[in-house]
Amino acid sequence: MSTTSDPAYPLTNITRPGPNDILCGRGGGTNAHPGNIKFRKLVATHKLRYLAASKSDKPAVARDVVKEWRAMDPPGRFLAKMEVGEDGMPIV
Repeated sequence: MSTTSDPAYPLTNITRPGPNDILCGRGGGTNAHPGNIKFRKLVATHKLRYLAASKSDKPAVARDVVKEWRAMDPPGRFLAKMEVGEDGMPIV
């Protein structure tokens, strides 16, 4: 499933992050989000491969992690808070 072709999972004007979305930022609010927790677990599964990779191969490992995350159902997205909507809900 592609996030770019699925209107159910837009990349902008998101008011309700999904279970596989990563909330970028610092602190407990982002750390406790279910998507952030799942992503940390996914990263942990690739940690040894990353550590064993050469400097030139490390970006490929990181790309594989992102590719795997975005292929989830629903798709994983990386979200950053941009503003607050009229209803007081964050828009990312």
